[in-house]
Amino acid sequence: MTPTLFGLLILERDPYVLADAAGLVQAWFQDAGGFAAIGLFVYILYALTIPSEQAESAKSRASVTTFMLVMAVVSLLLYVGYVVLLAGGKGVDVTNFRQTSTDGSFVKAVAPKFSLNLQPMALMLAGLAAVLGIGQPFAANVLKMRGRRIWALAKLGFKEASRAKLYWVFLLFLLPFLFPAKWYFLFKAENELRSTVSITAYAMNFVLLLPAVLLAAFSIPRDIRDQNIYTIVTKPVERFEIVFGRFLGYAGLLSVVLLLMTTVGWLYILTTGVSKEAEADTYKARVPVRGKMVFASRKADFQGTNVGREFDYRKYIAGDPSSPQRAVWSYPRVPNALIRDRDYVPCEFTFDIFRMTKGVENRGVDLTVRVTTRQAGQVPPVDQKDGTWRWADEARGQLYAKDAKDAVRKLRGLGPNDDVNAEAVFRYAEPPPPGQPPSKEWAALNELTEKYGFFEIAGKEIFDYHPESINIPVGLFKNAQQPGGDASLPAISIAIKCQTGGQMLGVAEGDLYLLEGQRLFAENYFKTSFGLWCRLCILVGIAIVLSTYLAGVIALLGAAVTFFCGYFGDHIADMATGNSSAGGPFRAVNSLLKAEQPTAQADPANSLAKLTDGGDLFFSWMVRRFINVVPDLDSYSWTGYLSEGFSVPLECLAMNLLTTVGYLLPWFVLSFYLMRSREVAA
Repeated sequence: MTPTLFGLLILERDPYVLADAAGLVQAWFQDAGGFAAIGLFVYILYALTIPSEQAESAKSRASVTTFMLVMAVVSLLLYVGYVVLLAGGKGVDVTNFRQTSTDGSFVKAVAPKFSLNLQPMALMLAGLAAVLGIGQPFAANVLKMRGRRIWALAKLGFKEASRAKLYWVFLLFLLPFLFPAKWYFLFKAENELRSTVSITAYAMNFVLLLPAVLLAAFSIPRDIRDQNIYTIVTKPVERFEIVFGRFLGYAGLLSVVLLLMTTVGWLYILTTGVSKEAEADTYKARVPVRGKMVFASRKADFQGTNVGREFDYRKYIAGDPSSPQRAVWSYPRVPNALIRDRDYVPCEFTFDIFRMTKGVENRGVDLTVRVTTRQAGQVPPVDQKDGTWRWADEARGQLYAKDAKDAVRKLRGLGPNDDVNAEAVFRYAEPPPPGQPPSKEWAALNELTEKYGFFEIAGKEIFDYHPESINIPVGLFKNAQQPGGDASLPAISIAIKCQTGGQMLGVAEGDLYLLEGQRLFAENYFKTSFGLWCRLCILVGIAIVLSTYLAGVIALLGAAVTFFCGYFGDHIADMATGNSSAGGPFRAVNSLLKAEQPTAQADPANSLAKLTDGGDLFFSWMVRRFINVVPDLDSYSWTGYLSEGFSVPLECLAMNLLTTVGYLLPWFVLSFYLMRSREVAA
């Protein structure tokens, strides 16, 4: 998830949900298991090289159990099996693969899925064996830990951090936020809340993250330097309890400060007021139901048009009455919440307009929105000049048109031979206000859509990046739950067509959704801060672990580099996969020395080009190892959801907690070995 652009929620990937847990666990064993295997083999070699005349205390700190040796052998055999499969091209992972675009435009990232293919399973099992081997002494030590000792150490860390009073200095940076943001910045009224939320989010990140890494990186080195740690290690305290107690103490202090700052930020928004435009647009917490988007046209392989914009998040469909191009959102099933106790379901959308001609002044573009179920399947036109999609079952389509006209005649009290325009009548039918009975037109429309599963609004005017909505009769969703129809089709399909000639409509998957309901903005504001809390825990955990063996300054630099590289995950991923347009560093240096453009094609027969490509491949391999160490900070960012008025799902926050624990666990295992191998007693 990235920051908003022009008041839109940009979804470059879906947030993690509980359904992604199995794939994430498999990926965790593959990645963390690789580092665990390296650590296990290095630890065993280190233990074997200890001289026999070494002190017993040194031998006990580097003891190797039979279980560790067995797991090391199993892991080694499985990794050898993976290499054999990789060399033979057997058991390739066909479930998880990086999608690419033929024109180099944006491709939405997806969460890893659990794969039963031989290669990923061999990697996972090898990593599992390595994790069990390296984690056996750690698990045995955890069983010796006691809550009373951890609580005492946590209180000690909390008190020491409080006495440092470091946060009082950084609270001075909050003084400018005592005044409304509109005093400092010029923005439209509807963007007032977006700007305010962004400003407070940046302030909270700066005020919290910088003191957090300063506190955590210098804590244990300072205690060792001042010999304060001797009073702890001489007591019956496990070494890892010192690390974990410090982590809990600092995390507790940060949690209190974060809660206070979140409350201040909420009061700041509440007291400075929100304009009516912003209140109608973003001062809410929508609960959207999102579908999967595909492009459709007369050509089966139509993938949308890239108009050449630098920000290629959206693709475009041509606008014209004769255009067969559509953007279609599909819903495989209908949530019961969309049907329960309501007469209609709002469908909200915000699109981009790319103007090929000047058009009409103060005029947007017209859309046709067609919503169908699997019982009203649609097919593209055959005629080149025909842009109207038709019913797959023509007889059923004719029956629908007849029943629609009959319903209008009944509403108007007309005879069976009187000609009526049913489309125009139902287009202006309005849903009832809350608590009021529906109008005759809306009731008739509900019955018609429940019977046939078809609803269309033509001539819906929209403007560039301006939120719009339509109301879909609930009868259509009831029809989607009925048996019958083409089972290969999704339960609900929403097709968008641009009717205005000379214009192009830019769409992305996150631009349209069904509205399930709304929650309170205040509730959403406090839920958003949970992502920042996870970031704080990650940063504190990394800094404390590194400080168990490194000097304070080195631990500070290591934690800062590791953490803040997480903000550039997309760029690092491009380097890791070789998708950068300029290539890797070796090719870039070669192009610089030869004064070539970065996009110039290299001669594959040139020996220097082969050498640079080989160097870039090795560099990409190294970056892929590094990216597994970098935290995925984008998955903890919910500022875009808050500023655009979308509710943060609780299951996504649960996944944030799960991924935070999964990321910190290997670091804590590393801290256990570092503390055990270090002599800190007097």
